[in-house]
Amino acid sequence: MSREQLTERYEKEFEKLPDFIQNYLLYLEAIPRSTNTLYEYAKEYRRFLSWLVTEKIVAVDDVSEIKLTDFERLNKDKIILYKSFLNQSPKRTFEKNSDNETAQASLSERNTHRLKVTVQRSITALRSLFKYLSNEEVEEFDEQTGEYSIRPLLRRNIMANIENGGVDSSNAVRKDKIEKMLYLDSDAIDFVEYVYSGYGNTLTTRQAKTAYEKNRIRDAAILALFLGSGIRLSELVNTNVSDLNYDGLYIQVRRKGDTMDHAMISPIFIDYIQEYTDQRKALYNADDSIPALFLTKHKNVAKRMEGGSIEKMIDKYSTSFGKRTTPHKLRHSVGTMAFRKTKNLKTVSEILGQRSTSATEIYTHIVKKEQRSVINDLWT
Repeated sequence: MSREQLTERYEKEFEKLPDFIQNYLLYLEAIPRSTNTLYEYAKEYRRFLSWLVTEKIVAVDDVSEIKLTDFERLNKDKIILYKSFLNQSPKRTFEKNSDNETAQASLSERNTHRLKVTVQRSITALRSLFKYLSNEEVEEFDEQTGEYSIRPLLRRNIMANIENGGVDSSNAVRKDKIEKMLYLDSDAIDFVEYVYSGYGNTLTTRQAKTAYEKNRIRDAAILALFLGSGIRLSELVNTNVSDLNYDGLYIQVRRKGDTMDHAMISPIFIDYIQEYTDQRKALYNADDSIPALFLTKHKNVAKRMEGGSIEKMIDKYSTSFGKRTTPHKLRHSVGTMAFRKTKNLKTVSEILGQRSTSATEIYTHIVKKEQRSVINDLWT
């Protein structure tokens, strides 16, 4: 999804919400928070308010009519009911006519993970909102005493003791799962080369081979940029041709919080990217009015490739390669390799464009396991 589309969708969500939630989102904008974060929060607030209306917990017909006084009347039991509603939401069904038990098991695992992440995201968004409302102060006039007093917008924070849940409680379990999806050492180079020239050997139909040949140079370049720089999916989607700098071996990206940054690119992957940019116009019928770096064609018209299409593409190639992964795990692969080389979390966070080192601490777990393996085999 392009930045413009994301902004448009966020604004539509924003308009549907009551004013006290709009004020909180405006507060987040000023911090600032990325448009993607704001959009996800706005969706979660609308989901929660819609549930309140549907369950007749609030006596209004539309979510925009909900007031702060309605929130005052909520209690912990209602939030637990909402968590139950989220946990029981229908999972995505298997593809029709699929008789592959392994594929079905994989889909089931992914659906379960998506559901857990949805619950976590919903509760996290609500905890953030309730904390703001209970901390933000307002001046109130008492007609009986004729005096002003200060009180919080929301007198009690019922979300304070609600666990977000929805994900594995053990960080070690989460890190082990991530580790299985990383592309480290020669795996990364082999994977890009597989997409560039090897995947076609697995195809049996002319139609599939034609589609692969049409996009293989672009697809290899996308993976090369992910593994060569560690940028986020949203950053890659929104890059333009003009953002690439071959002399400095970097690409300009807009990080979270709308700050601009130069993401360094490993020279080992640059040839894949340059081959694609050299052929981009011819491959996708693009003229100079199309700024997007990575393109697809719709009815023979070039358009910016969307994040969902890139996720599906990576899932397809990595599953065929034998190690299913995602754009985010490719980013973790870069972080892990960078920590191996530097043993410095600050450097890793700067490479990945992160605001603090807390998000990079996962890499110490992976490297410590490798160190244990070295010590175990040191004298054998």
